[in-house]
Amino acid sequence: MTRQERFMIGWLRFLTLAFIVLGVLLANQPHYFFHYLDSIGLVFFNYNSQPVEPHPFDLWWVLTFSLLIVLVTISFQAQRDWLRYSIFVPLLILAKGVSFIGFLFLTLTSPIHFFYIVGAAVDGFLFLTTLYFYAQAEKSRSFISPHSN
Repeated sequence: MTRQERFMIGWLRFLTLAFIVLGVLLANQPHYFFHYLDSIGLVFFNYNSQPVEPHPFDLWWVLTFSLLIVLVTISFQAQRDWLRYSIFVPLLILAKGVSFIGFLFLTLTSPIHFFYIVGAAVDGFLFLTTLYFYAQAEKSRSFISPHSN
């Protein structure tokens, strides 16, 4: 493996763990998690969010959890066998790019919550970092296509 591929594999290991932790948090305490993020905005940035209403978001929790399972699988498989499963990483990049745009849209148009800003910042960072590491890893092995037989 090239140095860039090793960085990418390390990043994917971090993402696998991060997605698992986030999935467990959202599956067990979704309202507490979002309330906690809004509290951080109030304490550190004097950012007064609207109260998190106890809506029946069950449909969205299921969809969020299912996306996290897919992201865990992509990250885990790609880090486990980079040459075989690196083709999954663009899906991870796509998912983080779309969620960044979605959180940015919510930040600009919806009732204000600090967790929208946190989501946009985190997913934007994950999108750009994963895109950068992936581009570097692909370029480092440009003389051999990892997708060829």
